[in-house]
Amino acid sequence: MKNVKYKVSVALAALLAAAGLQSCDLDEYNPSGSTADVVFSTPEGIESLVNAMYFNFRWKYFGREDPVLYIEGSTDLWLNQSNQNYGQKMTRYEGLQGDVGQIANVWNRVYDDINLANAVINRIGGVTYSNPVDKAVHEGEARWLRSYCYWWLVEFFGDIELRLEETSAPNFYAYRTPATEIYDKVIIPDAELACKQLQVEPRGGLVGAYTRKAAYGLLARVCLTRAAYCTEGSAEQKAFYEKALTAADYVIQNKAALGIALYPTYDEIWRAENNKTNTEYLAVVTHSSISGNNPQSKNPNRLHCYFSPKLNGHVGIETTADSWEYFKESNLMMPTKYFLQLFEEGDLRYDVLFQEKFYANKDFEWTEDSGDLANYKKEYAPIENKKVNAGDLALYFTRKRISDEEKAKASYAVVDIDMLYDPATGRLKTAEEASTQIIASFPRFKKYRIYDPYSDVKLLTVANGVVGFADVPIMRYAEMPLIAAEACIGLGRTSDAANYINNEIRTSRVVKPGYEQAMKVSASDMTVEFILEERARELCGEWLRWFDLKRTGKLVEYCSKHNPNIGSNIQPYHNLRPIPNTFLDKLLNPEEFGQNPGYDPYVAK
Repeated sequence: MKNVKYKVSVALAALLAAAGLQSCDLDEYNPSGSTADVVFSTPEGIESLVNAMYFNFRWKYFGREDPVLYIEGSTDLWLNQSNQNYGQKMTRYEGLQGDVGQIANVWNRVYDDINLANAVINRIGGVTYSNPVDKAVHEGEARWLRSYCYWWLVEFFGDIELRLEETSAPNFYAYRTPATEIYDKVIIPDAELACKQLQVEPRGGLVGAYTRKAAYGLLARVCLTRAAYCTEGSAEQKAFYEKALTAADYVIQNKAALGIALYPTYDEIWRAENNKTNTEYLAVVTHSSISGNNPQSKNPNRLHCYFSPKLNGHVGIETTADSWEYFKESNLMMPTKYFLQLFEEGDLRYDVLFQEKFYANKDFEWTEDSGDLANYKKEYAPIENKKVNAGDLALYFTRKRISDEEKAKASYAVVDIDMLYDPATGRLKTAEEASTQIIASFPRFKKYRIYDPYSDVKLLTVANGVVGFADVPIMRYAEMPLIAAEACIGLGRTSDAANYINNEIRTSRVVKPGYEQAMKVSASDMTVEFILEERARELCGEWLRWFDLKRTGKLVEYCSKHNPNIGSNIQPYHNLRPIPNTFLDKLLNPEEFGQNPGYDPYVAK
């Protein structure tokens, strides 16, 4: 199957420029309206618009650093480890204001995609297709994207401007629309229409093109989120829970018909060999092994770098062009103590998701001046006769507690959970408390693999490179039973909620032999708190955690309690991101549009 490619005609480039009118470049406008009218009056022209919609997600977001910081890193599960400073405005809420460029990028580029979707939706009615199914699919893709984009913007920024028409002229005024109105007028209706218009198979066999399973998945997600805006226990809230449950259950009950096939093991979901043809992904952002097909040939998917501890240069480990076990690392995200301890003893997912043992790929011998983690040996263990041969266990970074006696006996370096985190508070220790090397030594998160030792598939050109071309899931099957369970809890049907967890999540795929009964859940276990824990175990790193905490009203509580490195920095107003100053600077009514509450009031330049 082919990947969705991005091709820009002159008219499309002009439309993209116009898309920026109300995002970042209000002083620009589209001078080629007549050309666009001609080009986009044909099915081929509409298809070029639809293909262009996928561009920003591949260029700016999924596979890149920004969402790692502001969707995952700003939660209870992840710490921004890199020097404990980088990106702290997003990940630690320190001085977060409207001048943060990454937040402005969300506003600008996601509105760009809305403008493209509006162009398709506004124009397609006047375009003659020989096959009405093709017309429906093109519109369905635009409806899906517009729904997803508005869901993202509303959750991030709250009441924002609702734009339903293609931008074709400069407009220097903007007005807010209530979030619930955007849900009820656009987000949910667009997702519902996409369910009717999209087909089971992707358009033209294009991997990444939205399909029916993605539409039902999105409908379930946005209806569940909409319920959070209702009065607790009200008839209105229950109606949205019912809609979320119906959509999620449709996917669950129609897996085969929708082209979904579950892998026998949890590990197989994340194997590199299954990445390009994954049968559990409902929606995916594609990256290509052909650099010219990527929006930026040198900046496609780098996720494999972002969740790795410091390994290169330690104790017989060296990253080279063919050391596939030790690819290039950025040491950006590390798990919180809370996250590492969320997995029960019988839960296989920890062993699949985290690597604790690392083996030398060259000979190494401890000496007094070995440097790096050898310094750890001076403090915790004698260094005499400590030789590590290539192939031997060299590093052991574990969530367990290891006694000093065991550490002293080992020929490898051990960094246990109490060396990383303060035992009393769970706070990541400082470099002064534990050394720079130790606080960069944590279990490696390996959901986004580029290599498995038992397969010839490699999703990276060379092991010490950063230009990966793995596809990135933005919606996966397991989210559906979790949505169904949460909706059932909201409806008071806790037994049904437990059944969804037991039958669709806690199966033999994730339960160790002998733990079948211990891992089963009951109706009494079914609380929002349990769902948040299970979503953390199952969906960690999949661009949902910040949204999950906000939806359930737990963002401030969980970040301050479970991520002590955020602590009291986070305040209730952080449930919304700041409106970008670059947007307000372009308006003639910036004070009327206003900054979100809690942030510094907008001051005109």
